[in-house]
Amino acid sequence: MIKKYTAVLKINWIHALEYRANALVGVVAILSGLFIEYQIWNLIFLSQGVESIKGFSFQELMIFIFLSIMVGQLKSSWHTSGEMIEGIRTGDINKYLIRPISYFNYHFMMFIGVNSLYYTVYSLLLLVTIIVFPGLLFPSIINIIGFILALSISVFLSYSIYYIMICCAFWFGEVRAIIVAYNLSMIILSGQYIPIRLFPDNVLDIIKLTPLLYLVDFPVSIATGRMPIEDWGFNFIVSIGWCIIMWFIGSLVYNRGIRNYEAYGS
Repeated sequence: MIKKYTAVLKINWIHALEYRANALVGVVAILSGLFIEYQIWNLIFLSQGVESIKGFSFQELMIFIFLSIMVGQLKSSWHTSGEMIEGIRTGDINKYLIRPISYFNYHFMMFIGVNSLYYTVYSLLLLVTIIVFPGLLFPSIINIIGFILALSISVFLSYSIYYIMICCAFWFGEVRAIIVAYNLSMIILSGQYIPIRLFPDNVLDIIKLTPLLYLVDFPVSIATGRMPIEDWGFNFIVSIGWCIIMWFIGSLVYNRGIRNYEAYGS
């Protein structure tokens, strides 16, 4: 069981190595986004004449946003989403229905494999950041472990949400517009470019009732030491609970969609 999914991971890892320039493009996207954020927040700090905003110094805010952009890219599922939607629309999904393989697990391993090169390159970028800005990231070893665990939950949770939207293709045929709308809204709502800690309290109270808090803010808060260790346990339990809920909903939508599936494009 494990071997076949490991094989999928290896194949997509090799495939990712064939397009190494993609990782460079990703780094450029992060740095260019950070440069824009730097200009905006620098102007805000200067115009307001303040040294901190809601507990963030300018340098701390830039590091927080930098890591948030990185996490936001790692949890994105553009490539696999498009392939899965196309497979449902054209009938290519048939090959998964006649094989002893989970459609969810197969594409999750594919998603990890496709992004594997990014994990490596971004880890090196993080290492450089830690050296250049000591003390602002990973104040202790436990923060590194907590960040890796929280990031793993974030990736799985994000993929599960994508999976639900993708399975809507059984009824609507083409749902790329939904994926695009979701990605654009998540840039703001998940805290990828503006930390949700800076949101108004009434908006933040609503976000706390959703899984959005655990897509970016949770792992980044652990990495930067902004979340006390005593709060980790509760948030890990809640985030895992959201993973189970999203996975369960995705399974229901997929199973219901398969019953209505007629493979018109095959």
